[in-house]
Amino acid sequence: MSNRIAILPLFLSLLFILSSTSPMHMHDLELEEAEIQTASGRSVHYGSWVAHREAPVDVGCDGSSSTRMLDSSSQGNIAMYVGSCSDVVVFDVVDLLIVESIEIEQQLNFLEFSPDGDYLALSSPYNVKIYSTSNWEIILDEDMINFYITDATWSGDSNRFVVATGNNGGHMYEGPDWDEVEGTTSNGGLVAHHPTEDKLWYLNSDGTGNVYEYQNVPLAGYQWVMTRSFTFANAQEMISSPDGGELLLTDDYSTYVYSTSDYTQQETFDANGPLFSFDGTTMLLIEDNYWWNDYDLQLISTEDWTLKGAFHPEKFGAYAFSSNDSEIFMFSGAGWSGVEQLTGYMPDSDGDGVVDYRDECPDTDTSEGSNFAGCAPSQRDTDLDGINDRDDLCPRTKSDASVDENGCSIAQLTDSDNDGVSDSDDECPNTSTEGITDRKGCSSDQRDVDGDGLVDGLDECPLLVENDCSRVVFWNTTTNEIENTSQLIDIEVSADGQYIAALDAYSNLQVLDSDFQSISTIPSSWDSSISEMEWSPVENKLLFFRESYWYDGCTYEIWDGETKTVSEQFDTTQDCSEIKQGTARFSPDGTTFAFSTFSWSSFRRTTVVNDLSTHSTLLEDDNFRVDYLDFSNDGGTLIGGDGSQLVMWDTTEYEFVTSSRAQGTDVFYNTPDGNYVVTTNDETVYFYKSSNFELTNSVQLTENESEITDITFSRTGDLMYATVLVGYCYWGCEEGEGALTELHSYNLDGDELELLRSSDIISTDNIISPVYHPQEHSAYVKPSWSSNYTEWQPDSDGDGLDDAVDECPGTSLEVEVNERGCGGDQLDDDGDGLADFEDLCPDSPDGIAIDENGCTDQQVDEDFDGVCNQDAPSKGPSNCSGRDQCPGSLSGIVIDSNGCSWAQQDSDGDGIVNVDDQCEDTEIAGDADENGCDRKQRDSDLDSVNDYWDDCEATPSGELIDEAGCSDSQVDSDADSVCNLDASGSGPSNCTSVDRCPNTGL
Repeated sequence: MSNRIAILPLFLSLLFILSSTSPMHMHDLELEEAEIQTASGRSVHYGSWVAHREAPVDVGCDGSSSTRMLDSSSQGNIAMYVGSCSDVVVFDVVDLLIVESIEIEQQLNFLEFSPDGDYLALSSPYNVKIYSTSNWEIILDEDMINFYITDATWSGDSNRFVVATGNNGGHMYEGPDWDEVEGTTSNGGLVAHHPTEDKLWYLNSDGTGNVYEYQNVPLAGYQWVMTRSFTFANAQEMISSPDGGELLLTDDYSTYVYSTSDYTQQETFDANGPLFSFDGTTMLLIEDNYWWNDYDLQLISTEDWTLKGAFHPEKFGAYAFSSNDSEIFMFSGAGWSGVEQLTGYMPDSDGDGVVDYRDECPDTDTSEGSNFAGCAPSQRDTDLDGINDRDDLCPRTKSDASVDENGCSIAQLTDSDNDGVSDSDDECPNTSTEGITDRKGCSSDQRDVDGDGLVDGLDECPLLVENDCSRVVFWNTTTNEIENTSQLIDIEVSADGQYIAALDAYSNLQVLDSDFQSISTIPSSWDSSISEMEWSPVENKLLFFRESYWYDGCTYEIWDGETKTVSEQFDTTQDCSEIKQGTARFSPDGTTFAFSTFSWSSFRRTTVVNDLSTHSTLLEDDNFRVDYLDFSNDGGTLIGGDGSQLVMWDTTEYEFVTSSRAQGTDVFYNTPDGNYVVTTNDETVYFYKSSNFELTNSVQLTENESEITDITFSRTGDLMYATVLVGYCYWGCEEGEGALTELHSYNLDGDELELLRSSDIISTDNIISPVYHPQEHSAYVKPSWSSNYTEWQPDSDGDGLDDAVDECPGTSLEVEVNERGCGGDQLDDDGDGLADFEDLCPDSPDGIAIDENGCTDQQVDEDFDGVCNQDAPSKGPSNCSGRDQCPGSLSGIVIDSNGCSWAQQDSDGDGIVNVDDQCEDTEIAGDADENGCDRKQRDSDLDSVNDYWDDCEATPSGELIDEAGCSDSQVDSDADSVCNLDASGSGPSNCTSVDRCPNTGL
């Protein structure tokens, strides 16, 4: 196997941190390599290949070199090199232990083991060295004087090493002493040795070449003799086929196969970088679609030079076969991070994405898809009811239940309350048909997640025991810097807001108080870094994880806020290289926690649930590559997302429940009512039922191309804050052109959203995801990697002014406000300092004293007599009292309690004030005339007999009357001395009797 003169810009990186003292242990992959290789056999697999192990190591190299080399030996060693920024590292393929680290003084252009694996040759343009692989001693060290090395080759028996310099045959060295011997006279710059014969091919820069053979020349003895010339296309690399029957030449894009019998071209491949398997049956080529950043490894049969298979490696790099051809190693870089990767690929015969030696179901139908064990649903029976998962319509049948041909028990087929949850799983059997149920069949009107005695449907704070949640409609994104926070990364606030945890630039864990003042520093160590962290939701305990730099192994610890101490370290799963960011989560009651691990050795991701008190593992599932985890609000289920599906586990029985395709599940959010799981994809929000992951609604938040970077729900549960990236400049940006973000606030009603407020564009260097204080006192944002954190302030009424300066909290969203945050009836039209809605006298004159209700004395007591007007809304600054029945009292006049003077009073209660009353002490209620006189007090006909006693009203003026007030004409109209029939008296003439003839004498 070889890595010849480095010419391809592979953009790869070295894998290992070097050690100059003793061999360094890499990630302990602990694979049973011998067993794996035996199972695969020595012939090369022509079907699918998949990555099965990977090892990252920081070599302190910035990844800037484009020269990458990798070669493996027949003895099971593998060597690699990265440009000018590292030494050569040799390690054992089986367990990936470093065997040797070789210090390099000049940048190499050749790295290749001898065919028998006993030697390793390294060359730079001006030096060549050969190392014995038995003790790693240098057995050849030769500097080039006049010409630099352009190519090199081993003989098939490993006893000859030839370097080409483009002048007079270059140099030839032979073992066992590795002295230089007389070679050829070729000026060719490329050289290849026949695998089994003493034959060399040289190729000149113009495409002409020569064949040299080692022959016994008469009289001259054995020497290299040119036996033939040939002409090929110009090439950058030339190697021999395993049997010497062909020469392979490559340029930037193609590989050409020439016969060594007649030197005619046989085949052309639109790929380059030829590498042969150890058994000689197969050639690897890399098909490089540079413009699309797409690479495929092609497997070519050397028997007929035809394409037998191809696979797509996850990353592009230098490649090599293992010594028995059962594994293909890809040595790739990771950009500028300095962390490089060696990935091992092995056969996957059924193409299900699971390497054969791990595949428990080797004949999986790829149309079904498989789990990490390589088993499709038709090959699994999760509930052990005798019906495979593909055909099982009820995959979680209770173990003691009888099932039908579809795998369903009677209880699973019955839903008595029609809530969509079968009776076998329904914990709330009488759910209203109008309610949205969770997986247990309970609606918000039946469950009480926070245990405060109030069902969630009526609870203003459904996730908190407290029942007084302030409603923050929006946030003021005009930020205030928090001093001395520039070194902090990824802050997390404790549930009560007392503490803040953050990683600093050196991967130390900082615990701060609520004012960002340091309390504790928990350092990372030389062999591990602190990664994920999560606060308990019920007490001030901080869970944090450590990942080892050198070997598989993750641990976790707990910082106690009460004692300010750190617990001992506890191991996670044995097979752990890192904790997936965004997966550490506590259950709502704080008794368990979940996380997801990834292992470079097994190439698996595992979902784990641990008990916090016993540190025992309750759930371990490696069937899903989850990127994000969270518990349901009631803690009854754990939900995971892997980017394309949602996964559910039961956290009572700690078993897998279901999975379902869904959009954008690399991050998701549980709605506060517990009814929905919310995911995002670009600018769209998707609502899935928590019970069965059924999609119920999707809402596009913006019309332009954008991306939702964060969603947070309010404490009240009826608001959703969405941070949306609407523009991003990552190169050549002018000021204000970095990340362009908007904050949106929505009213949340089930799975419906109503936009309430949107911010102006927020311009930052970083893409931002606000961290909201649990009590919604503030939200924290880091605008750039080097800046301080900044603070958003709550704007509870959404009027554009944060609560600290808003003089009119509670303004309606529809109302336009002034600079004080007041609008509508919150304005102060009369300028007396009281808003209109609380001002009882909104038109008070300027400059006159008012009472607490905004009223002057004149507005409540217009005659200033100390008695309040009848319609007075307040008492004024002089504190009037009563109700003024005489609003026009003159100043200085004595008044009574009703505000009336004597003249304004009605002493006899006849309705006529004293000043107008001509009859005092009127007796007959309601009988007084306009002068205040009743019938006893007035004489309407002026006959000297008052009306009350006057039997004859309207007596003609001047006539004499009797004591009843009657004149003769009123009682004896015909003056015949006989009284009228209706006479009220007898008159002064004293008529008698009754006149039967009333008109006598007339």
